[in-house]
Amino acid sequence: MSLANPHFTSIDRAPYELARLLQGLPPRFELSKLTAEQQLMANAAVDHAANYNTAVLGGIEAIGHLLFSAATNEKWPLEQRVAADVGALLSALAVQAQYLREFTAAVDATLARHGGAA
Repeated sequence: MSLANPHFTSIDRAPYELARLLQGLPPRFELSKLTAEQQLMANAAVDHAANYNTAVLGGIEAIGHLLFSAATNEKWPLEQRVAADVGALLSALAVQAQYLREFTAAVDATLARHGGAA
């Protein structure tokens, strides 16, 4: 993560910043010759994707701990609806994390071809 990159801003809003950066890059940019500015944007996108993935995985782990505690607490039984809603959330987050992993690998390969790996 480079704090010198002007495109790596608002690190607490990684999903938003990642999407904003992707909109600023050319379509199918992995097949394009990237300018120096676009390489900075791609590097920032990789950093935001990594931060987002870390936040998602940490949150999923925390939810797992909470569910375990709730399920084993006789005074506070876990409702079926709550478990179903959490399951749907975790499934959606897992799909996003899969995309982030593939995105990061593709951008890293593109930047390596341009001599500016993240």
